[in-house]
Parts: sequence; structure tokens; C-alpha cells
Amino acid sequence: MTEERADPRQVRSREAMVTAATALLTEGGLEAVTHQAVAARAGVGRATVYRHWADLLGLRLAALEAGMPPLSPAPEDVRAASGAEPRAELVHYLRQLGERLDDAQAGAVLAAVLGGAQYDDGMQHLRQTVLTQIVDSLRPAVTAAVARGRLRDDVTAETFAMTTVGPLVHQRFLVGARLGHDMVDAVVDAALRAWAP
Repeated sequence: MTEERADPRQVRSREAMVTAATALLTEGGLEAVTHQAVAARAGVGRATVYRHWADLLGLRLAALEAGMPPLSPAPEDVRAASGAEPRAELVHYLRQLGERLDDAQAGAVLAAVLGGAQYDDGMQHLRQTVLTQIVDSLRPAVTAAVARGRLRDDVTAETFAMTTVGPLVHQRFLVGARLGHDMVDAVVDAALRAWAP
């Protein structure tokens, strides 16, 4: 059986279209992402955009997904140290999240997902995917902290995320504050105190 290979030109044009769609999303919100606008920005024909995404929702979801890559893993030394003290690993992930919320593109993408999730199944799925990635990133450090008696037995990665991610999203999107490392660290420390045994 022969393995199908993607045409490099199609791969390049798709990447250009996703980049264009994400830029349009950042600049003007979801409404700015149209087949025509993406074609003009990417330098391709509108038919090419339609060939990859027949419907507008699919095109917009591609832009949203590209604008929200998963958090990168903590370095080995941070993971090793978190066995004794989980704060470093928790801070690593939540600082990344704070930086993304502060970034114009990632912040616009997340705001669009949060706003659209109440009306659209695709956006709901994307919101759930993002939340699951965040919770899964925090899970090993939270589990280790519970096992070592640094957090209460009833604390899960989901509850820890609720008490950290929620305040960060609130500060960024409702208050309009920038999320520097000091603010993220304070949120993590408050959650660690709140859930201490």
C-alpha cells in the first residue's frame, strides 16, 4: 500500500491561509474571518479557501485552533523539583497561560472562543479542548502536591484550575489588567493557601 503525500504547494497555501485567518481574527474578531478576506490576505484565490473549508465555521475554527497551541511542558528540572514543592511547576504553566492571555493574538482568540462557545457547538468543543489541555498540564503537579500532603485530599486538577485560571481570565478580560509574572504568582500562592491541608 502506498502512503499518500500531501502536495507541498497545498500544504504551503493551507499554512498561509491559516496564518491569514488568525491575523484577521486578531485584528477584527471572528466577523473579520471570511473566505474573501482570507483569500486576499493569503494571496490565494477564493476557490482555494473554499476547497479547504467549505463552510465559514470550519475556516474560523481553523483560525481559532491555530491561535491556541497547547502549553509547553515544564523543563525536566522544574518537573523533578515539583515532587518536593509543586509551586514551580504550577507557576510554569500558569505563567505561560498568563503570557498567552496578554498576547494580542492569543488573547483575541481565547476571547472569541469564550464568547462564541455559548452559541456554537464547534466553539464549545474548542473551549473544552483548551480547558482540558490546561487541566491536564496542571494534573501531575496537583496530584503530587496532594500525595505529599501539600494540598488537601479533595483537591483535583479541575478545582485547582478553577481557582487559578478563573481569576486570571477575570483580571485580563473583565478588569483589563495585564497578567505579569507577579500577578500569576500571587494567584498560584493564593490557591495553594486556600487548598492547604
